Amino acid sequence: MVSYENVYPGADDFLIPSYNAIGYQIQAGDIGLTLDGRSANQLKDLQSKMASGAKTFEVQGVDAKVLEGIPRQHFKEMSRSMKMAGVSPSIHAPIVEPSGITNQGWNETARKGAEAQMASAVLRSHELDEKGNISVTFHSTGGLPEIEQVTKEGKKIGQVLIIDPRTGKIDAIKLEKKYFPEDKKFKPEGRELEVEKELEEHNKNSWVQNLSNINRYINYGEQTINETYKNLNVKSEEEKQNINKLLKKTKKIDINTLPDLEKERLKQLERGMDHGTIYLKDAYQNLKVLFDLAYEKASDNDKKELQRYAQEISPKITQDLEKDPEKLDEFGELVEKGLKVLNKIKVPTLYQPLKKFVMDKSSQTFANVAETAYNEFGKTAPIINIENPPAGMFGLSKAEDLKELVKKSREKLAENLRKSKGLGKSEAKRISEQMIGATWDVGHINMLRKQGYGEKDIIKQTEIIAPFVKHVHLSDNFGFEHTELPMGMGNVPMKQIMEKLGEKGFEGKKIIEAIDWYQHFQNVPGQPPKGGAPSLIQTMQSFDSPIYAMQAGPSWGQTQGFATYTFAPGQGAIGTPVSQATYGLGFSTLPAELGGTVGGDQSRFSGTPNQ
Repeated sequence: MVSYENVYPGADDFLIPSYNAIGYQIQAGDIGLTLDGRSANQLKDLQSKMASGAKTFEVQGVDAKVLEGIPRQHFKEMSRSMKMAGVSPSIHAPIVEPSGITNQGWNETARKGAEAQMASAVLRSHELDEKGNISVTFHSTGGLPEIEQVTKEGKKIGQVLIIDPRTGKIDAIKLEKKYFPEDKKFKPEGRELEVEKELEEHNKNSWVQNLSNINRYINYGEQTINETYKNLNVKSEEEKQNINKLLKKTKKIDINTLPDLEKERLKQLERGMDHGTIYLKDAYQNLKVLFDLAYEKASDNDKKELQRYAQEISPKITQDLEKDPEKLDEFGELVEKGLKVLNKIKVPTLYQPLKKFVMDKSSQTFANVAETAYNEFGKTAPIINIENPPAGMFGLSKAEDLKELVKKSREKLAENLRKSKGLGKSEAKRISEQMIGATWDVGHINMLRKQGYGEKDIIKQTEIIAPFVKHVHLSDNFGFEHTELPMGMGNVPMKQIMEKLGEKGFEGKKIIEAIDWYQHFQNVPGQPPKGGAPSLIQTMQSFDSPIYAMQAGPSWGQTQGFATYTFAPGQGAIGTPVSQATYGLGFSTLPAELGGTVGGDQSRFSGTPNQ
């Protein structure tokens, strides 16, 4: 039986929340549960929740510290327990930033650190399922904000983030109207900003600023040196050369042994020349950095110009160039000439769109992690599924972005395998498509409603990503806050989403992420679940899942209003105290001396006449 009785609970609406049936049926065995991500004791939570009858469980390692706290022996015991119960595992890996961007900007060390941490999670996950390809979910970003805000009509608004890969510095282009005249025209109403054109202008300004710094250091240096000559009443070039020779000589002697007048004059000379030379050294160091940057990105004509300058100054570049006072004029002339050359060539690209940069670095990380797993485990290597984070809160959250990231990661993995394993192009492509896919979080994408997206837009997002989806996270919300509720409690268009996924042949796991549900409505063993059915039963009701494996008889969607909590294993005892007291089941109506709870003269054994 589905329910043993329909007890009137004392209220017309049963005081239990009502949930909307989705109108799309999923087998109960296809729906999985997450373990409690707040605790490293995942083994205990698994053993407790396996009584629910769920056939898939997702181990929670979202918090890196929690994942590190799970004993290795627990992984093996969870694997053993799930095998015995016919349960399959998946794992949610730590949320880290795969691109290597930190609060201080980007650096390669941070990217490699993220890659190592992610690889560790993937390698550990294999212990949960040594013979299968366990799904390991990573977020596309680990904390990056929205890189660029785009309306559903495709218009960019707010600001676009950009980055200088050389320094790791992140900047922003504000998408504001421009009023200053352009192309001999002035528009009083202003003109819309063009991102590509504005980025080009930003690069130009940055390049000019760098050249200006070199020019300023040269001027400071020359002014300081000339002021020193003037204070010492040095006028002719011959006197300058003599002074420079003397200055070079003082580097080898202790000037304190000289007469006071000569000593003071040399100290003044040395101090002034040192200050001026420091400015010239700054200019020289900046010149070298900009020369390298310009040469790497220069066109053929500009590269020839840079080569002519390099060949001209090469004989003068010695170890003591910056230290030899006799070569001071030669040193300054070399820097000035380099500044003129850099000012003539086309402005190199210093900044690039942050989104493009993040795609490149993150896909490199995902590809390298997948390659590590393949090298270790071959055909049984875990599958890396990249998840869309909450839309509007984090970057790379839309279907277009997730699709591009998955494709780039696959391409780089295939390239890695061709180089390291000598695989053919088609074989490397096949393996990369097997090993890297997408986890589609239906609640996360529904948060686009906060940006004005409607139901059709949410469904369209699913249609875009569907061919790449290997794993699904189920949760509901109302599109404004990152709440995670059982399906049917919010407005996620689940029926249409699942139909779009079904069109592409999706057969992956579907995991309930109802964090906000069990956080506030925890269940007490042996008692009816607080606030109604637990998240698994509620989701099965919303999906109208058949109760029996042979798909005969009633479905979970038909059980609302009944005492269904007694049906699910582990959710409560069949013979409840309320039922015993009401219908006399058991001994609750016997007098106390016979083990019952009824006392006084109202017992049927008290000798009191029946009333």
